[in-house]
Amino acid sequence: MKEFRAYYSRWRMGFLVVASLGFVLIGLWMAGVIGDGPDPNGGSRRIPPELIPYVGWLCVIFFGLCLLVTAKRFFDNAAQVEIGRAGIRVAQWSEAIIPWSEIRRVSVWSYQRQRHIILHLHKPEAFPGKGIAAKLSRANRMLTGGDIAINLVGTDGRFDDAIDSIARFGGDALFD
Repeated sequence: MKEFRAYYSRWRMGFLVVASLGFVLIGLWMAGVIGDGPDPNGGSRRIPPELIPYVGWLCVIFFGLCLLVTAKRFFDNAAQVEIGRAGIRVAQWSEAIIPWSEIRRVSVWSYQRQRHIILHLHKPEAFPGKGIAAKLSRANRMLTGGDIAINLVGTDGRFDDAIDSIARFGGDALFD
């Protein structure tokens, strides 16, 4: 039986790097760092002219951070999700493999046509998260009703292949 592995998609991360860089440049232009900036008397009145430089700097900060994160992911060669005989490992959550015996149930949660695999654990405290995933775990539980959400967006993995692997290695009894 072949194990499931999902890696960051190079072309998706590359696209996000280029898009983030473009928005950083637009922000620098709006702030007046590159060129003359937008004409305060022309165009839309949605943003008051005196706020345009501040909006530009907000774009630089936000999309600059996005640029750093996606550039780091572009060069990350490690598997982000692994599903196999031993269990499931989700790199954004933890480096630990969650054994099948610790997974009580698996469900699917959808929002705006994006599907997420939700793991319901017997003892969630035994598998603490790391980073931002850990900080958002309480909100995740309130929203999805589960302990760990697996999102394959931005990876080369297919949702249906992941579900098939869970059924193959963990058993159909895990599903609702």
